[in-house]
Amino acid sequence: MAEAADHARDFPGIGSLPDRPIRIILAPTRETYDSLTRGRLPLWSQGAAFPDAGTIVLLTAHPPSGPSALRHELAHLALRWHVGRHVPLWFEEGYAAVAAQEWDRLDALRLNWQLARGVRMDLDDVDRALRGARGDAETGYALAATAVLLLQRWGGERGLAPLLANLPQAESFDAALRATYHVTEGDFELRWQRDVGSRYGWLSWLAAMGFFWLSIGALLAALVLLRRRRDQRKRAALEAELLDELEITE
Repeated sequence: MAEAADHARDFPGIGSLPDRPIRIILAPTRETYDSLTRGRLPLWSQGAAFPDAGTIVLLTAHPPSGPSALRHELAHLALRWHVGRHVPLWFEEGYAAVAAQEWDRLDALRLNWQLARGVRMDLDDVDRALRGARGDAETGYALAATAVLLLQRWGGERGLAPLLANLPQAESFDAALRATYHVTEGDFELRWQRDVGSRYGWLSWLAAMGFFWLSIGALLAALVLLRRRRDQRKRAALEAELLDELEITE
C-alpha cells in the first residue's frame, strides 16, 4: 500500500504528487474506522482523505479497500494540495473518481430509470446525493464523474490541465471556469445536463435493458436446449429398458 502511494502519478491535469509525507492508516473494523474519522462520515464510507494532515484512512474489512480506493483518496490529496482550498464537492469527488478510473460507476447510470425518464439533477442535487444514503451517493459519484469528464473533453489534448492551472489563482470556481472555458458555472451546469441526457437518456436505458433481456433470453434458451437433450436421453434409456424387459430385439 505504501509503495503504491509512493509510485502514484499521472493525476489528471496535475501529474505526480508533491514530495510530501503521507500517512496511510488501515482500519480493520468499522468501529475503528468511525473512531479515526470521528464518526463524521456515512456508514457506507470506506475511505477518507485529510489533506491538511496528509492522512488517508481506509477500511480494510471489505474488498473495495484496494488500489482503486487508495488512488481515489490520493487524488483528493493531489487536488487539494494543488489548488490550496476547497472546490465544489461534485468536482472533488468527480475528479477522484476519474483519477481512480472508476468507470463501473458510469455503467450503473445506463440502468438509472430516473435519468432515463428525463429527471434532471443540478450540481447542488449532486452534492446532496453525495452526502446521502448509499444508493443516492452511488448516483452522485457517477454524475460527478460525468461532469469532470465533460470538462476534461473541453480541454482537448490538455484535458483538465488548463482548468487546474487557473484554479489556484481564481477567486472562485466560477471564475476559473470563465477564465478557462469562457462559461459561467450556470452555463456549464446546463451544458452538462444536456450531455448527461444525451448519454444516459431513454435510448441508452433501452439499449442497456435490451442487452440485459437478450442475455436472459440466451440463458433461458440454453437451459431449454439442455433440458430437451436430457429428456431425450431419459426417453431413450427408458425405451431400451422396456425392450429388455419384453425381450424384444431388432
